[in-house]
Amino acid sequence: METVVGIDLGTTNSEIAFIRDGSPEVIPVEGEMIMPSCVGVDPNGRLLVGRSARNQMVSSPQSTILSIKRKMGQDVKVKLGGKEFSPEEISSLILKKLKTEAEAYLGQEVKKAVVTVPAYFDDHQRKATKNAGALAGLEVMRIINEPTAAALAYDAGLEENQTILVYDLGGGTFDASLVVVENGVVEVKASHGDTHLGGDDFDNLLVQHVARMFKDQHDIDLLADPKTKNRLWAAVEKAKRELSDAPFARIREEFVHGDLHLDTEISRIDYENMIRPLIKKTMGSVHQCLKDAGVLPSRIDRVILVGGSTRTPLVFEVISNELGIEPRHEINPDLIVAMGAAIQAGVIAGMETHSVLVDITPYTYGTRAVDQYRGRFISDVFVPIIRRNTPLPVSKSEAFATIVDGQEKVDVRIYQGEQPIASDNILIGNFFVEDLSDVPAGNEILLNLHLNLDGILEVTATEKRTGLSKTVKMDTSKHRDVFDLDKARRNLASLVDDEDLEAISDPFRGEGKEAILSQAKDLRKRAEALLGSIDEEDASQLQPLIQQSKTAVAEGDIERLAELNESLSDMLFYLED
Repeated sequence: METVVGIDLGTTNSEIAFIRDGSPEVIPVEGEMIMPSCVGVDPNGRLLVGRSARNQMVSSPQSTILSIKRKMGQDVKVKLGGKEFSPEEISSLILKKLKTEAEAYLGQEVKKAVVTVPAYFDDHQRKATKNAGALAGLEVMRIINEPTAAALAYDAGLEENQTILVYDLGGGTFDASLVVVENGVVEVKASHGDTHLGGDDFDNLLVQHVARMFKDQHDIDLLADPKTKNRLWAAVEKAKRELSDAPFARIREEFVHGDLHLDTEISRIDYENMIRPLIKKTMGSVHQCLKDAGVLPSRIDRVILVGGSTRTPLVFEVISNELGIEPRHEINPDLIVAMGAAIQAGVIAGMETHSVLVDITPYTYGTRAVDQYRGRFISDVFVPIIRRNTPLPVSKSEAFATIVDGQEKVDVRIYQGEQPIASDNILIGNFFVEDLSDVPAGNEILLNLHLNLDGILEVTATEKRTGLSKTVKMDTSKHRDVFDLDKARRNLASLVDDEDLEAISDPFRGEGKEAILSQAKDLRKRAEALLGSIDEEDASQLQPLIQQSKTAVAEGDIERLAELNESLSDMLFYLED
């Protein structure tokens, strides 16, 4: 059977996927699930596509093209390598790169594809996308709407009478679409969006903010020079990503201007205050979409988050407050559209498909704090840190502060549940962080929660000003149903032999185990190569992961090694340019 791939041709990033054994699988491009939608030429005139093109954006902005999707369907030209190209031509280079990588991964030629577009794309834009596919050597079997693809990835097609709001906030565009699923048919009823609203705009706000701070301090405009501006952009984009999971991020650039260094800290609160008007603007599109469809918010069954920019916690907060429903984000918002496209591609190819399987936490984990509740301050307000339906493994942080001058210790209590009062939830455990600095009230304490696939919750509390910290592991499995492995073995005994039972008990045997070991070796090698070129704070986070990886290999703890591989991969994503 001929393979038909699914492609999400995005403004900032693109992905390609196919169906394997009934489920969508994203194909890695140069070892990464996400490929930047970036095209450039190096100083020798050699074509660069993807991460290599993005990496040279700082040094050669004039030789690099970003966000070409915004120009699709327009009668315009862009310059690259001394020549002019249409948006379709540049997009075809991105599609060709995805096609080539897929062929290497699958070991066969890829000729056909399903490609996604925003629901508000007009006929000119859709035809331009199809033409780009033809230029790349792909027969575009179908153009489908991104919200439709997202709904397919959530297996919505198998559920009747579903009214779904797809909130798609990417790097360059925003799209709110109301999707109705009836008798297995997924249909976009209404859509409203903004072709110039997305993560790029968040980056610009941060760039302007940091540039103003630097100018106030040194009377130098970092935005005057294109290369310096791009260095600043790369630094703030990294910080923006970090703020999705942590309350603070540092923005550092050595010798950003002459012998002057940039070194500042941005808080999530300040960042979210900057972008709040833009998030509020997206809700204007959401309400217009619902109005166009004649649907009240109360009729929405679920909200699906799509696009990397939806990772910022403010998006979750605003949607929950305005619509009264918590958004769904079990599936990676960067990959969900490509997965849905692959499902549609599988249907066209005649394959039988089924749902996307993901491990999530069914519960919210958080702590208690003094806060306002129903008009008065109490000491037992529940503060969610890891929310239910979050994919595992996950690591999230929040900032808290002491409330008494000279406070010597804090009692960290971790709860599981959804109630606004902490004590109404299940207490997982607690510990004390002692010998805090003798300072006035407001001493910041950073609380990080890391939950792995086995339900082990690692809690770290750190005094921000000194780095004093304490880490405690808590087993959350005792607060939920525990899978009875022995019972499962007995149940399977009549069907499989002992060797097969061992393989079921140990999922990290054979090729899977070797793949994890090989990946670990490659990640450690890349990480060690970075140690001499990154700042001390990043190195202090990277070195323990390298050592823990080596220890896991020595102890044969493949499951732990798999988790460390993911953590290392995440750090390298931010550190490698």
